[in-house]
Amino acid sequence: MNKYKKVILLLILSGIIFACKLPMGILSSEEYAKTIAAQTLQAYQTEVYQTASVNTETPLPTSTPENTATPSPTTTPSQTNTPLPTNTPKPTKTPKPTSTPAGTFTPTPKPCNQATFVSETIPDNSKFNPGQAFTKSWRLKNTGTCTWNPNYKLVFVSGNQMSGPDYVKLTKYVAPGEQVDFVVNLKAPSKAGTYTGDWKLQSDDGYKFARVWVRIIVLAEPFAVTSVKLYTNPTSYNGTCPKEVAFKADITANGAGTVTYQWSRSSGYTTKIQTLQFSQKGTKTVKFIWEFKYSGNYWAKIYIVKPNNQWFGPLDFKITCK
Repeated sequence: MNKYKKVILLLILSGIIFACKLPMGILSSEEYAKTIAAQTLQAYQTEVYQTASVNTETPLPTSTPENTATPSPTTTPSQTNTPLPTNTPKPTKTPKPTSTPAGTFTPTPKPCNQATFVSETIPDNSKFNPGQAFTKSWRLKNTGTCTWNPNYKLVFVSGNQMSGPDYVKLTKYVAPGEQVDFVVNLKAPSKAGTYTGDWKLQSDDGYKFARVWVRIIVLAEPFAVTSVKLYTNPTSYNGTCPKEVAFKADITANGAGTVTYQWSRSSGYTTKIQTLQFSQKGTKTVKFIWEFKYSGNYWAKIYIVKPNNQWFGPLDFKITCK
């Protein structure tokens, strides 16, 4: 029912109600008309208000404009099962190489020329005086596959040669597994210090192998008389006696220091101890005068008390008196 039909119905109902109330009082036609109009307007406003209230609570659906496509409902995707985590495999350990079965091992071939040290004389850092001679030897074992022949030799290669030879040759054949001694004669240097000389075996084709060495310590040289030379001029005498003869001694020292000495002769006479001073290395001459009265064979010698505690001589002398 639209709103116009409702208004007409309300007018009819109002007339009926009015007719029922008419005996209560008499209204003029003008008042009657105003009353009907007021009631009709009030009924219309009430209807409009109720209608507006209803429309406010439930809004009508908005019409869809023409040619506007209504989007189809989005299809709800079917449930996807979450995959289980993938097991990451642990790193594979590299297997250790398996041991070669017994009987299949291939040994490394030995070289042709090879030697092993066995023993030596003159251990390292042995102490020597300056210029002192010594003999060094090494015992070596042939651990190669080739036999050493007499053309093999021990050769000096570096360091201090210590007055030794350039090489020492073998004097025999040395088969694998056998041992041999190499011997060299050496001499300590003249100055104090530590000295090393390197030597190697050398095959018949010139190949060098098996290094050995000698290492010594040369001590600081102590003060000493290194030589004494006795002489007379002339070396014999034939003539009138008595005769004085001068016996001389050239004394050589290795540095600065004090030398004490005394003369002795074949008659049993010995002089008092005398002193000789050296300011540096060198030679100095001392003499002893002996008076001869009789013919005969005589001798004289000198004793170095300090620093040597050593006799030098004797010097023989023949005299013939007329």
